[in-house]
Amino acid sequence: MKNKKVLITGVAGFIGSNLLDFLVEETNWNIVGIDNLSTGDFSNIEHHLKNPNFEFKQLKCSELKTIVEFDCIFHLAALPRIQPSYIDIKEHLNANVNESIHIVELMISESHFPKFIYSSSSAIYGTPEQIPTTEDAKINCLSPYAFQKYEVEMYLELLSKRYNRLDYACLRYFNPYGPRSYNSKNPLNAYSSVVGIFLNQAKNKLPLQITGDGLQQRDFIHVRDIVRANYYSALIEGQINSSINLGMGETLSVLDLAKKISTNIKFIEKREGESDITLADITKAKKVLNWKPEISLNEYIKSQI
Repeated sequence: MKNKKVLITGVAGFIGSNLLDFLVEETNWNIVGIDNLSTGDFSNIEHHLKNPNFEFKQLKCSELKTIVEFDCIFHLAALPRIQPSYIDIKEHLNANVNESIHIVELMISESHFPKFIYSSSSAIYGTPEQIPTTEDAKINCLSPYAFQKYEVEMYLELLSKRYNRLDYACLRYFNPYGPRSYNSKNPLNAYSSVVGIFLNQAKNKLPLQITGDGLQQRDFIHVRDIVRANYYSALIEGQINSSINLGMGETLSVLDLAKKISTNIKFIEKREGESDITLADITKAKKVLNWKPEISLNEYIKSQI
């Protein structure tokens, strides 16, 4: 495969930094990473700064002037939390929609269309009627965050009908977990991956705080499996131009997850806008990307406690 030049937005965040690790290990691609460090952690990428194939720029997406040098853009930059999106609505709208659309506008104005791999979310399904949930299931956004993710998907679908060189994949992550999912410095860390929150609470000998009764079920997917799917998407020569679920294809209740980590459990008030169940049908990912998840949640938990 030819040497690519790629852009990772949100490179200092949880998934962005893990994607950077993977690409540095597995490819000789030239990588530019941008992050405004509003929620990302510079220490996640600092060890790569001496790599001649990697360049970091502290920028918002809206501060990009051109994308003409890139063969592929991994767009992970976002404010990725459900509950805060109810409070700072305008801030989340700008971060999650306007910053994304700026990149697409650059493609159009420069008539250059790198493969655009967009990090979407299973939150767009709400509490789905179809279990397991396929990509053509009913959309039921229960939060501003979910709606913002879906809005960008719809812009991509709509604009691709006019600009037929627009080449995108919307990867709908279910419940990612793994290294760096919990950042103690992030003011929004209370809304991080529940796996990361529980492991941090257990490490600090605190009770694991379960929202509601804990019977809500989640499809947990390791970040390494997510970044492999991003990589496989970049390798596809033809246009994808569709949405693809990324999950394990299994569910576990939040209460059962907590019990795997600690017996010190505390129940707190249920949060609105969150799904009762997520369970991905990953048939499409297997077929289109030749991808399947490889990392077991049980093995990861054992390695951390």
